[in-house]
Amino acid sequence: MGRLPRLDLKLRANLDPHVVIVGAGASRAAAPLGDRFGRSLPLMADLVDTVGLGPLLDSEGIKWVDCDFETLFQDLTKSGAHTALIRSIESAITAYFQSLLIPEKPTVYDYLLLGLREKDVIATFNWDPFLVQAYKRNVHVKRLPQIVFLHGNVAIAICVSCRAKGFYGNTCTRCSRPLAPTTLLYPVGNKNYTSDPFIAGEWEILRNALKEAYLLTIFGYRAPSSDAEAIELLRSGWEQNGAHELAEIEIVDIRPEENVLPSWEPFITSHHYGVAESLFQTLMCRYPRRSCEAFAFASLQQEPWRTNAIPSTFESLGALQIWVSSLLMEEEVQEKEGKPFSGLPNNIVV
Repeated sequence: MGRLPRLDLKLRANLDPHVVIVGAGASRAAAPLGDRFGRSLPLMADLVDTVGLGPLLDSEGIKWVDCDFETLFQDLTKSGAHTALIRSIESAITAYFQSLLIPEKPTVYDYLLLGLREKDVIATFNWDPFLVQAYKRNVHVKRLPQIVFLHGNVAIAICVSCRAKGFYGNTCTRCSRPLAPTTLLYPVGNKNYTSDPFIAGEWEILRNALKEAYLLTIFGYRAPSSDAEAIELLRSGWEQNGAHELAEIEIVDIRPEENVLPSWEPFITSHHYGVAESLFQTLMCRYPRRSCEAFAFASLQQEPWRTNAIPSTFESLGALQIWVSSLLMEEEVQEKEGKPFSGLPNNIVV
């Protein structure tokens, strides 16, 4: 039997989370012209060239031209004869990703972090540091969503003893020992998401969030065949959500809708979905920090909220943070005084 979302009608608030799953396409959208120094963010199709793995593969007589990295790495792993080469490839990839710096101007990751609340969850499959770097430069704003790293991340590290995670290069806040890098899950058919305690814990957080989510946004993640196990984990979590027949799924993908939907049909109920080319077309950007409220009040209470679209044209991060500040203030007033959300547009003139 289904359930209704956890609406607090007195506070005009929806306690259910907005879950956003991000893939490589999201990081490309965050840095379409490359990182701060113009270095490209690799995708599986161009990773060998971008990271400069060609000479390393040539030295071992491995044919790699016109071969995407996913196929290449799976073949190397299955052969069982290239252990040292695989370690060298992994080291080179980690070093390249760790060298990347997020562009100075606001990126879609800054908008994503500031457009969600602490009840919400961002789950990333990406190794690159852009989302973490965006978090670090916005963390003082407070009330940011939780981030989980489904394939590990070069900017995140852990303390196994204390079961704590933090930023790469830092020490554990509990025992003061240096944090250890997270394991990066590579594109092989059987990733075994339960073998690494950190990865297993991140997936558990996501599954719990999916069971309660009222909005699910998939941003730049194409559900590749090598991620069959991941898709099944996502689906099982979503199906345990008693409100998923009322909830909405948004898919942000630059491909035509007919090419996008087949991967996500098992998640979709009836007409409860939308496909957008840009994050700025989603509920999160049309109703920043109030996406679950706006959708629930429109669909269940017949009380549509006026659109409060966050401008996509900010040239400085400070200006974006200032724009969001009145929404944060409203949240603080609600928490302290029990004042309901207004559902009205932001009154700051940009």
